[in-house]
Amino acid sequence: IMSDKIEENIEKSEDKKDIEMEEREKMLNAENKALEKVESETGEDKKIKSDNKEGMEVKPKKIPIGGIQMPGFFTRSKSKEKCKDDEQEVEGTELIETKAPQEEVPARIKLPNPFRKSKLINDEDGDKPPEGKEKKKLLDTIKLPLVFPKKKKDGDQRLENQTAQAGLASMETLDDKSTDDKNNDELKNVSLDEKKDLERQDIVDEPTWKQKLKAYRVAISALLVFILLIIIIIAVAIPHKKVVDVSSPITDGRIVETVTSCGKVQGLVEDSAIAFRGIPYARSPVGDLRFKYAQPLNNLNYCWNDTFLAHNATETCLQIYSNGTISGTEDCLTLDVITPSVRYTDPLPVIVLIGAESFIGGSPGKLRPSARYARSKDVVFVRPNFRLGALGFLALETLTNSDYPLRSGNYGLSDILEALKWVQLNIEHFGGDKTAVTLLGHRAGATLVTALSTIKNADQYFARAWAASGGAIYPNKTRHEAENENRSFLDIVDCRDMQCLLEVDAEKIVSSVEDTWRKPQPDLPFPNEEPGKKHEWLVLDGEILKEHPASVWTKDDLKVKLVIGTTAHAGASSKLLLKHKDWNENLVKQHVNDSFLTPKNLTEEALKLYPHTYKGLSAMVSDIRTVCPLLAITTQMHKVPFYVVTQGRGEQDIADVDSDIDAILGRYEPKTPEQKRYFSAMQGLFYHYVWFGKIEQTEDLSRKILLVGQDVLPNATYSHCAFWINKSIVLPFAALD
Repeated sequence: IMSDKIEENIEKSEDKKDIEMEEREKMLNAENKALEKVESETGEDKKIKSDNKEGMEVKPKKIPIGGIQMPGFFTRSKSKEKCKDDEQEVEGTELIETKAPQEEVPARIKLPNPFRKSKLINDEDGDKPPEGKEKKKLLDTIKLPLVFPKKKKDGDQRLENQTAQAGLASMETLDDKSTDDKNNDELKNVSLDEKKDLERQDIVDEPTWKQKLKAYRVAISALLVFILLIIIIIAVAIPHKKVVDVSSPITDGRIVETVTSCGKVQGLVEDSAIAFRGIPYARSPVGDLRFKYAQPLNNLNYCWNDTFLAHNATETCLQIYSNGTISGTEDCLTLDVITPSVRYTDPLPVIVLIGAESFIGGSPGKLRPSARYARSKDVVFVRPNFRLGALGFLALETLTNSDYPLRSGNYGLSDILEALKWVQLNIEHFGGDKTAVTLLGHRAGATLVTALSTIKNADQYFARAWAASGGAIYPNKTRHEAENENRSFLDIVDCRDMQCLLEVDAEKIVSSVEDTWRKPQPDLPFPNEEPGKKHEWLVLDGEILKEHPASVWTKDDLKVKLVIGTTAHAGASSKLLLKHKDWNENLVKQHVNDSFLTPKNLTEEALKLYPHTYKGLSAMVSDIRTVCPLLAITTQMHKVPFYVVTQGRGEQDIADVDSDIDAILGRYEPKTPEQKRYFSAMQGLFYHYVWFGKIEQTEDLSRKILLVGQDVLPNATYSHCAFWINKSIVLPFAALD
């Protein structure tokens, strides 16, 4: 439409021409002033100014009324227009002149190409036309959106405003050719200068990496989140070793199955725990295996094909109880496992119970595992049967010569070791931790536990041990010496060779033990007592026990941790209590005067140390037979704590031999606030040791004696023991087992 207006030829009056000239001059003056503020003057700018100063006539262009003057908006016309009547000519055949290709005049706002690196433009070369200009490539001709918009300069803003005002002037005439050429050159120069300025501005305003990162922070954050998700997906998808919490299912509400090295076993739910009873851990010690070390189940012929039903407890090994009765079976090498759950995650500490009142019987005694306590304390209980008496510890030359390698004695000790091997191999299938096995021994069982803690490779079987009220006399005789002392046994059993010993009835072998081989009831030493002639069941067999335990614990630290303890009245017995219906002061004094203390002239001093009551007499017996001998051997050991339970119970208010074990296994019945505090203190002491292997109260080695009453109190000494040790009464008259 605007081109059509330009092509119209309308005669103008002289008055209108004058008005147009004035408006044109105003417009050019406004443009020149704006250009002088923004750009440095170029050579052509000076020329235009000089021409204007010389009074050259500047004829206006014909610009449509209301048109906006923009660089490059109009092209120059070859036709001239004469307004006189005598010189009227018609415009040429073409309104638009076709000239050589010109550089495109850019818009005032140039959009930079973010995919192309800008080149610096020198001011010196800005006015010179490019030589051998290459043809633009297709990608270069594409106008891309402005990624980083540039803030306009103040000069550019004012120029744009002023030019817009001037361009809105009403112009109805066009300039002639010469003026048109000059004005177009002027506009061209302005456009080129603006182009150079914009390119310089592109270089100056090119964003830094920080600005780019800030501008794209949302996209970058999304990309990082995406990469993180990919990494997580890959990590989850890649196969790796997983620890799966697999618990054996309970069938029919009470049946649980697991596996062992010899086949499947089935247990029963009992008091919210699971009990497996009577699982074989070694070959039956019958026939040719009588008087042999325990033989492992290392062949499928010794195992079972179907699932072994471990529902009922099996009989204990043949033994003689304290009342003289004989009970048990020879085929007895089984064990019970009581566990809170059958699982493979978070294995629990294992407590192996070794209980026996003496070496000839009374097993397991008080050490019977509790399903309720396995659940409440989060531990796994294991109680193995082991041989006792002559079937478990008899050393004879006839037996030695029938075996290879040559050995005899300590068969019961080999049973315990084989049970510990079974635990190491199978306890993980019962939810137990094979690296956290604690041996808990009581009375004769404590003597066996202490002896096992001195063997060379003890740490391969268990990690720590707790010996409660054991004996203080350990084997000091070699196998050969023991064989010579035991020859009388062949006469009692009426056998002269190995075949007879294998065929004779097992009960006859157990009952053929001499009275002097049996453990006497604890009491004060009597004048006719010969401590050197006590029968020793344990021998230095050269295979399990290679040297005296005392020589082991005095020269070096034990390979396993050990705690030794007893009770203040461990020597109290029903026989002593029933000797008199009502113990009074005179009866106590009479009993002390009748003892071995009178020939030693120690009666008067001893009576000053203890009350003249049954409780005081029981404490005296206990100190001589158990407490002080154990304290004496403990002082020879390195880093071995020693505890004494002092809290009494019952009518006599004594800390009997079972007080600590009953509290540990939950059978202690506290009736007073003091007993309740003791019950809690004893359990805390033991189970903390089971879980962590520490007795924190004995970190100060100078105070490693613990008095366990209402609280656990560390102490440096124990009353009265120094007196008995200095008088050489303790070790000779100590309880044997």
